[in-house]
Amino acid sequence: MTGLVCTLPLVSALFTACAPPVPFATGYVEGEYVLIAPVATAQIGRLAVARGDRVENGAILVEMERRDADIALAEAEAALAQAESQLANLREGRRPEEIRVIEATLASAHAQAEEADRAAARLLSLAGRGAATTTQADDAATAATVAHAKVAEAEASLAVARLPARPQEIAAAEAAVAGARAAREKAEWNLDQRRLTAPSAGTIEDVIRSAGELAGPSAPVLSLLPDGGVKLRLYVPQTNVAAVTQGSRLSVRCDGCAEGLTATVTYVADAPEFTPPVIYSLENRQKLVYLIEARPEDAPGLKPGQIVDVVLPGSGG
Repeated sequence: MTGLVCTLPLVSALFTACAPPVPFATGYVEGEYVLIAPVATAQIGRLAVARGDRVENGAILVEMERRDADIALAEAEAALAQAESQLANLREGRRPEEIRVIEATLASAHAQAEEADRAAARLLSLAGRGAATTTQADDAATAATVAHAKVAEAEASLAVARLPARPQEIAAAEAAVAGARAAREKAEWNLDQRRLTAPSAGTIEDVIRSAGELAGPSAPVLSLLPDGGVKLRLYVPQTNVAAVTQGSRLSVRCDGCAEGLTATVTYVADAPEFTPPVIYSLENRQKLVYLIEARPEDAPGLKPGQIVDVVLPGSGG
């Protein structure tokens, strides 16, 4: 019967049952934008996208100037190569050419010692027959002793040359290599950061800076709206706030929206506030309301700034 009465324009205007159900809350769609900015201040080299472009996850958005980062990486790679070479040198001991020089010195010392032994033996024999003095024999024996000492010295030098450096020196060189490797990785990372990519699929909402301008952590280049990156900011009359908690599901209505849209409450304010200007009207200008936030479920058509009403499922509408 009510449905029939409501089809009559004049009667329906007077019959309160024909009025649409009062929404549980009114609010708007807010975009959760991602600002695209470099980690270090640099000049913008090239923009690969324009406002309104659709981008996929990982797509290149901006190429920053990278000449200084290229130079820093080359310097880091050179420092690493030097540190690795120094470590290898300490581990291997002297160069083969240096060892061969010491080996030649040892061979010469052996020959001189053998000759000194023969001279000492000959003079000792001559001194025994009175053909040489005792002093001459003693001098020859001393020369032989000195020659053998030089052999021992050369042998020790060769042994030391074949040894690696001291453990402490090798440990210091290993630490230097580790530091140089970390510096190279940092330089590589800094170079990679000169190419700004999309953190997720979405739409370029705004181009904030152009090629040739400086950009940095607090001076972004682009604004990106990720797919699904919207939430509902709703204002619930204080008389209704007790009916909703985190996790509550709401039915969403808006102009041009498909039927059956829902959202899940993610936040409920602790304190009330006066109706904000965005939904201000003569009817609610003095009302105290509570802010709640809700995450839409499978609602790609919702746009930032769009006005929405919500009702509790089963409350009608």
